Amino acid sequence: MLVMLDNSNPLEIPELLRRISLYVTTNDATACARVCKAWSDHFISAIWHIIDFDAPGVNRATKSLAKHGHHIRVVKNIHKLDHFLALITSNPSNLRQLSVVLTESRVEYAYFIDLLRRVNTSLEHIEIYTFEEKDAVPYFAVDNMFPATRTGMTSRLSTIIIQYLNMTKDALSSLLQNCPLLNDLDIRDTTLLPWPIHDGSTARSYKHTGVTRLVASVEQVFEMNQRIENASSLLVHFPNLKTWQTWVSKSSGPDNFSVKLIRDDVARCCPLMEDVFMESSTPLAISILTQAFDGLTSVRILHSDFSAEMAMAILNHQETLRAVATSLDESNEFDGLHYDLESGLSSSTDSQRDTIELIAQSIPRHCARLEKLECPLAEMDMVNIEMTEWKCHSLGELYIRIRGLDTKVKIDRAIHLWKDGRIAMRKKQVSAGHKESFSATLQLDNIIPPDDNSIEAHVARHLLKFKKLRKVWLGWRVHEVM
Repeated sequence: MLVMLDNSNPLEIPELLRRISLYVTTNDATACARVCKAWSDHFISAIWHIIDFDAPGVNRATKSLAKHGHHIRVVKNIHKLDHFLALITSNPSNLRQLSVVLTESRVEYAYFIDLLRRVNTSLEHIEIYTFEEKDAVPYFAVDNMFPATRTGMTSRLSTIIIQYLNMTKDALSSLLQNCPLLNDLDIRDTTLLPWPIHDGSTARSYKHTGVTRLVASVEQVFEMNQRIENASSLLVHFPNLKTWQTWVSKSSGPDNFSVKLIRDDVARCCPLMEDVFMESSTPLAISILTQAFDGLTSVRILHSDFSAEMAMAILNHQETLRAVATSLDESNEFDGLHYDLESGLSSSTDSQRDTIELIAQSIPRHCARLEKLECPLAEMDMVNIEMTEWKCHSLGELYIRIRGLDTKVKIDRAIHLWKDGRIAMRKKQVSAGHKESFSATLQLDNIIPPDDNSIEAHVARHLLKFKKLRKVWLGWRVHEVM
């Protein structure tokens, strides 16, 4: 609790300054640090909290890192030898998050390993990428990611992203055993050297109960299972896996992978699997999405993969689905800025738009338990929406476009009508007498008159059908109500 004397300036209270420093931008923190020595002590940590080597001016400031390394918590986009040298010199003893892009340089790789050894006791999130030919990249020595056993400390890593590298499966098993707090593992396009053939039936099968999300292709997870009799797939490591972001290469087909085997492995190894992000739309991928899972509650696909076949695969889980989403890329989070009215993403032909709309409409019409529909590039026609009832009465989040609702002014009016209508309906629900209830009904009619046939009014009336709707995006800005 802050105690302030009557004549004190609140901006002289150390606790308050410290709290303010947590929310200011880097530019504002720099300005505040120049006010006086007392302010500098509080705001200097905000200035050096995040270092992004791709940000303008950062490379010129690397000489100052040596003095402020203990303030650094997040480092992004290390991709030059100078970056490694500057960071090692700064001795960042409290680093929490690290993002590195490796090249084929052996010297650079050696400095990267040195940096890992210095910060592995504090790291919580690490991202390691390479864009060189895989044959030129050394096998990644995962032992450097966690503290040495003799130190008596354990790894704090909860998120690990290792993409486009080479790694042995023994190394993967070692990584899992030494990162007890791991929750999120991404090994996209990382080559995994197989276990020895003679070890096929008893290959290391350490079970990490903390990992709930995995990003890996079907080939990465099941290739050894197909080649070696009784060999385990990677799923054996993750008994509590809930989310699997995966894909199938265009060269893989039914002859390469048995959907039944995949289904059996999912059921046996990952009984809690409920959320799948399928990044490909090959016949094999659609078969896997349709047949390899039971009771999915969430399905995400790429917008470019929207098709009637994919819709049927999704609707195969209509009895349990609570969330359906499409993404522009492999990003797993909705970002309205990527789909804004001014982004120019609605360039599909009329026939493509009609096809996408029909597919998107089928989901809320059939999935009664649906709570979230995220199809930001699906432009729907209100005439078609009003033609058939949406069964998802528990809908809580909606991210779609409406044909004709194509300006920020129109979107804002539709949202305001929806919000005002919710207030009127809430009053109607709490009304005790018939007179008050009739008054609330009149109030709703005043907000959206029955003879108002504007697109905004039609949209608002549709939104008001869903009493649990809390978040809405119709082309720009996510609107939220309590």
